[in-house]
Amino acid sequence: GVATKSTEDKQPSRPRNAAGTREQLLKAAAPLFARNGYEATTVSQIAQAAGFSANLVTRYFGGKEGLFLAAMETRLNLDSTLPGSIDSLGQRLADRIVDRWERQGDADPLLALLRSASSRPAALGDFLEKEATGPLTEALMSWGFSDHQAVDTANAIQSFIVGTVVTRRMLNTGAVAAATGPQLRGWLADVLQRLVDEGAAADSPRLPLK
Repeated sequence: GVATKSTEDKQPSRPRNAAGTREQLLKAAAPLFARNGYEATTVSQIAQAAGFSANLVTRYFGGKEGLFLAAMETRLNLDSTLPGSIDSLGQRLADRIVDRWERQGDADPLLALLRSASSRPAALGDFLEKEATGPLTEALMSWGFSDHQAVDTANAIQSFIVGTVVTRRMLNTGAVAAATGPQLRGWLADVLQRLVDEGAAADSPRLPLK
């Protein structure tokens, strides 16, 4: 009993329960996956960062892949951003994106998904469909976009956002990487709104958007 607990709970302050151990492993895994990607991150690194033995990764997640998938279960929560005027959708999306970057920092699961795309492409595709293009497409259709144009516009927005993430947070080059928070919000809002407006124009004169 005591020996088992001391192995699982090397630090006195750590919770001695499954939920607490699981949470600590997830918390340790997220920044490692985000910084190094799936292939370059080892179970030993994660366990060491969490302060636990490596066998607990297998016990609670079945192995590295299970832990990766659990760590990637994140929400963009666009549902709370989309309602409102379509004329200010670009600004709302920009604020959501930058707020999330500032909150998540180096542990952002989207970074992990992008850095792991070569070995785990389905994980990135599923995430983007569920959290980005899906909700965006539905919202654009509710504003009167045709099915086809809603999908095209949502995909354009998604591609732009992913490209911005890669440029600013992975490559860290150019004006996008050097921009301050307010500058980035303004630039993102302008480009995102332009994509929305161009999508609406492609469907006009059918759309009574104003």
